[in-house]
Amino acid sequence: MPTPMHLASRTEKTRHKLLIVLLWVALLGPASSGAQIKSNFASSITSESMTAMWVARDRGLFKKHGLEMQYVVISRSPLAVAALIAGEIDAAIIGPGHLISAGSTGADLIGIANLFQKLDYRLNARPEIKKPEDLRGKRIAISGPGSTSHLVTLLALQGLNIDAAQAKITLLTIPGTEMNRRLALESGGVDATALRGAIGDLYGAKGFHVLYNFKTTGVTLPQTVLATTRRTAATKPQVIDAYLKAMIEAIAVTVDPANKDGVVRTIATNLRLSNLADAEEAYHAVVSSVERVPYSNLETMKRLHRLLIQVNPKVADVKVESVIDNSFIDKLESSGYIQSVYKKK
Repeated sequence: MPTPMHLASRTEKTRHKLLIVLLWVALLGPASSGAQIKSNFASSITSESMTAMWVARDRGLFKKHGLEMQYVVISRSPLAVAALIAGEIDAAIIGPGHLISAGSTGADLIGIANLFQKLDYRLNARPEIKKPEDLRGKRIAISGPGSTSHLVTLLALQGLNIDAAQAKITLLTIPGTEMNRRLALESGGVDATALRGAIGDLYGAKGFHVLYNFKTTGVTLPQTVLATTRRTAATKPQVIDAYLKAMIEAIAVTVDPANKDGVVRTIATNLRLSNLADAEEAYHAVVSSVERVPYSNLETMKRLHRLLIQVNPKVADVKVESVIDNSFIDKLESSGYIQSVYKKK
């Protein structure tokens, strides 16, 4: 039977062990206790190009990398830019044209990843517009000056050898997301608009004629940028690193055939598609065009810059090199993180 002295000795040893455990917890800090960093994230984009973000959110990848992320859908990219500059959000997915335009005002925005380079858009028109010539005097919806939908529309008209001014075509701003332009097209509020990938094909099948299809052209242009500010990148590097890790891991999940059914359901929910076959088309469009390692490509950004100057001459003095920063992706690649993510899939 243990003596009181033995019992005291055991108690003392237990206390020592407990103190050691508590000391380790204190040294390891919040990360070891599962603490999350609160962070706000936004976008005005609602097309299938947001799939990686949707997958990351649904699969808890932001939480996995230490973020308690609050996602906000903002009606227009310029508002997301303003929120970034004001420090109300830490990161956003925006059109790269808005990134360059912000640079012309001296804003310290940077693009740290470019999710899509291959242009996969359709210029869809109402059923009564059967050929390009029928666009004369008509209205084409865009999200706003310098938006991706605006630039894609200009490229499509160039491809159709149509001068918008001579043909008296009105480029009508429908503020908000692609869904707003889809509704305007369906209701007859506009005569045509640029729709992304599988959604453009879906509308084509419904009788909204595809007047121009970028899928077969091989044209590349930056479209979907993960952006932040230099200030946030400098003061919260762990937050930006976590966003990038979550997005890259979500891309790896998306392109893995084993996850197809779940990703298709995620796309169907977010695009409000009742037919899973339509969502599957969108899934294939994403898999075929999303960048596995989403570097910002300097040459394609310069191509975008030249096109944007036609819309907004004030951006002519912007140095494209100053609005992109690949250092975060460089770090993840050199550390072996990106390779490890794809080896798991």
